[in-house]
Amino acid sequence: MRELFSFLPEERVLVDKEDLLLYAYDATPSRRYPIAVVRPVSTEEVAEIVRAASREGLSLVARGAGTSLSGAPLPCEGCVVVDFTLMDKIVEVDETNAFVAAQPGVVYEELNRELEKHGLFFPPDPGSGSVCTLGGMVAMNSSGIRAVKYGTTRDYVASLEVVLASGEVVKLGGKYKKSASGYDLKSLLVGSEGTLGLFTEVGLHVIPKPSHRAAMIASFNDFEKAAKAITKAVAGRLDIAVLEIMDSPVVEAVESFSGISLGSAEVLVLAEVEGFDTSVEEEIRRVAQIFAEAGASVELAFDEAEIAKMWKARKAALPALARLASTLLLEDITVPVSALPEMMLRIRALAEKHKIRIATFGHAGDGNLHPTFLADSEEELGRARAAIEELFRECLALGGTLTGEHGIGIEKRPYFELEHGKAAQVMRDIKRALDPGNVFNPGKIF
Repeated sequence: MRELFSFLPEERVLVDKEDLLLYAYDATPSRRYPIAVVRPVSTEEVAEIVRAASREGLSLVARGAGTSLSGAPLPCEGCVVVDFTLMDKIVEVDETNAFVAAQPGVVYEELNRELEKHGLFFPPDPGSGSVCTLGGMVAMNSSGIRAVKYGTTRDYVASLEVVLASGEVVKLGGKYKKSASGYDLKSLLVGSEGTLGLFTEVGLHVIPKPSHRAAMIASFNDFEKAAKAITKAVAGRLDIAVLEIMDSPVVEAVESFSGISLGSAEVLVLAEVEGFDTSVEEEIRRVAQIFAEAGASVELAFDEAEIAKMWKARKAALPALARLASTLLLEDITVPVSALPEMMLRIRALAEKHKIRIATFGHAGDGNLHPTFLADSEEELGRARAAIEELFRECLALGGTLTGEHGIGIEKRPYFELEHGKAAQVMRDIKRALDPGNVFNPGKIF
């Protein structure tokens, strides 16, 4: 392998088993070893890596921080991992055009720390934001708790520099705000999970960072009432930036893990509004009124320290649950917000039917739920997988999608055609046209 990639310094071509182990996993239970890892530092090196792999019939899998929950960055058999973490430079911050250009290895939180110096921010807020990289976010069309107001990564991608399967470098998009010129190839590549090309630079539209925020915690003793209050709040066209939900198993796990007291409740709803003046305080009171009228006990937070503590608790959900079972299967379904109460009831019914523990949290404001299946034995894991297949069918029956932000990867690949039907073949045709040698991330999505 070092001979094939001899144009790279020896220390940036990894072949020892101890090194390869670090690239054999993501946040799913699966483990797969690559045959080598290459670590480029420039677009030119990425292009040469692609050309070398194509000549030898090798496959390439792009990787950033490896935080995927779908298996998207896991190596395929006999493939080479392209580790982008050394390409971590912020190339440009253009305040006039509210635009930033950065290499794919830039970490989300580091990007926002730099943008904050200019009064700007990149809104998607994934749970792994302290470590996840920009390239991975674009590849997976990531989002997080702020998607209810600000949307997903795709909504901010202004331009891409991409290495295609031929080794050719193409540039898509620009700093401009709109275009009616040609096919929107840029948007096609966002969310393609590394199957169509390798990103070497990402340009983003960014927005002014709000200066004021206020938050609310609503405690319910009735699961269905909480879900219905959420749908009413969303329908009320309130300026909500964040609207999250955690059921009692999640709350208990978080309290034990973080030491933060959230109070005893069947379900908690957390909300935040943000803006540029103190009108956010009046807005959060309007939000709180809807939940109080639905029977919730409501607490408001205007202090930055209290708000930060609240979101620290929410972001602790996944690591807290990971302590409760040997295997965690975190799902990522999204339904229309109007179907949220019914979906939550069906999740409860699946837990009872299959005798499996399910802890549910998620971004309720946009219908994105994360039912998390806990298993401690192979037998329990089998029941969890049966329940997950039913979960997907129930979600699709309610007009939903298999994934709101984690992607298909390998974990949801068997169910892909359940959602897309004949359109799945159109996507295969696009993959074949852009990557005829199946160089990029084979075995994912399809």
